[in-house]
Amino acid sequence: MKKIDMHHHLVEESGYVDNLLREMDKNDIEKSALIGLGPLFKGLFVKNAHDGTCADDNAVEKVVKAHPDRFFGFGYISLGVDTEAKVDELYERGFIGLKFHIPKDRYDAEEFFPVYEKAQGYDMPCLFHTGVVRLPEPHPEERVSSFNMNCIHLEAVAQVFPELKIIIAHLGVQDYLTALTLIRIFDNIYADLSGSTPGWRANLSMNDWKKLLWFPNAHEKILFGTDVHFSEIESNIKIYEEIAISAGWNEEMKQNMYYNNSRKLLENNS
Repeated sequence: MKKIDMHHHLVEESGYVDNLLREMDKNDIEKSALIGLGPLFKGLFVKNAHDGTCADDNAVEKVVKAHPDRFFGFGYISLGVDTEAKVDELYERGFIGLKFHIPKDRYDAEEFFPVYEKAQGYDMPCLFHTGVVRLPEPHPEERVSSFNMNCIHLEAVAQVFPELKIIIAHLGVQDYLTALTLIRIFDNIYADLSGSTPGWRANLSMNDWKKLLWFPNAHEKILFGTDVHFSEIESNIKIYEEIAISAGWNEEMKQNMYYNNSRKLLENNS
């Protein structure tokens, strides 16, 4: 079943892109969103020797230009540091979506609204990190606060910007019930189930998923995303498969999760 991976990080390993492409081919992943979070996340997901590079927007742009048929870029916005001008810049460079992580204030802080307004105008899907964060190396000066990234703060964002395509990464992690309520109520909010294997999902049984994904259009609001090293992609797909089976989804519903929902979000930018 063909797939679009809406959440994958460029990893600073020699040969990573070639390995990722092979894994994508093996698992019928047509295209993947690539994200580079820059120097604060140096070493993220590295399992082998570090290649000495920095996975940032520049690195992502280079890979996307080399493989435009397989990758698209989500540019990184540091809310509270970057302004709406950064959105203009990323859009002009060919990035079709945005990734938000470790903001300086809550996601619904009004100072961030010009960024969201610009993203809405460009019809750029926006992937918001949710859940607890531990940087690869300590940076106490950053004052990282997962409270700022709690998915409930996206409620106000969705109401002020009803055309903004909002994606809750990791289904809110510890706040998955809130995330599920948000994607059920708001037309413009979606979520992926990404994370390490099994990661936050280990806290939930397959019977739990049957109860959680009870609402009729749940299969239209969940996106496939991995957010792991390429070596964990296949095991992550198995988790998605088990969740879909537990929810009682047929093949068409599973295709929505794996491909159609993402295709819809990207249709004006890909």
